Amino acid sequence: MLLFHTSKEIVLDIRFLESLVAVIDGGSISAAARAQGLTATAVSQRIRALEVEFQTELLIRTGHTAIPSKTCIELLPRARDLINQSACLKRDFGRNSLSGPFCIGAIETALSEFIPSIVKTVSREAPDCHLSIKPGTSNQLFELLERDQIDLAVLVEPPFVIPKSYFSITLVSQIWLLTQHIGAGTITRRSLLEQPIILYDRQSWGGQLAWKWLIDRINPENILCELDAMRTIMAMVENGLGISLLPASIGLLAHQDNLNFTFPGQPLPERQIVLIGKKTEMHQPLCRLVQKAFGQLDAQNTSTCFLKAKVKIDDFDQG
Repeated sequence: MLLFHTSKEIVLDIRFLESLVAVIDGGSISAAARAQGLTATAVSQRIRALEVEFQTELLIRTGHTAIPSKTCIELLPRARDLINQSACLKRDFGRNSLSGPFCIGAIETALSEFIPSIVKTVSREAPDCHLSIKPGTSNQLFELLERDQIDLAVLVEPPFVIPKSYFSITLVSQIWLLTQHIGAGTITRRSLLEQPIILYDRQSWGGQLAWKWLIDRINPENILCELDAMRTIMAMVENGLGISLLPASIGLLAHQDNLNFTFPGQPLPERQIVLIGKKTEMHQPLCRLVQKAFGQLDAQNTSTCFLKAKVKIDDFDQG
């Protein structure tokens, strides 16, 4: 998108502003290049073009990092607003048809379990749609949704009541499983106190649920590390580094040959994966198509009965 200013004959390409913001958010030219799928040279040229146009330094380069100048910091809110308005304008042009840009935010587990099927459906039924996928944590994605930077979000159900201006659809409910390397045997209350713990990040919305159960059952000094990355946690458990309490996702159950699962002794709230969007957009063609695609997913049933029928799960030994 181009913006024109006749008095100074300024022709401003929104993509150049997007590169500037990407550098600031990523902390370097190279990080921005990776995020935008460009070369570092191309990003540098865009920044230089902006500096020439505005006749001011926008970035202070130090080694491999780049930080915004004082002038850039002052201009940054308006730059972000222009980028957002540009995205909204593009969506407005395509809102009454199955075309134009559409962005779905998704947490890590949703990227592999839901998104491939959604991309397949959209590419088949809306070939003129420019679909983009934005990875992130649940909290990050909800903030992007609030700022109209994504159209829909697949995330863990928020720990608060969502505003009435949003809709929420539950995609799957996941129970929790204590998990350790297959050769380590059944998890008991004693082993939980003594063994290293790989903790699902307590600041994450899903991790908050796990921590409420673990807090009185582990020795905090035994926490090996804490992170919000399911695949990494599973890899660490598979390598025998410790015990973790994880939601029973399809990805986790696919590792059953290398992992031992134990059902917690006392139930805790299931992790709900939900699709959230703004009600003002829910009846637009692209949004309806994506909602329909999610509704047709054969979500994995992770109820206790199903799991015990399909996967070997031990009961938690209080001894």
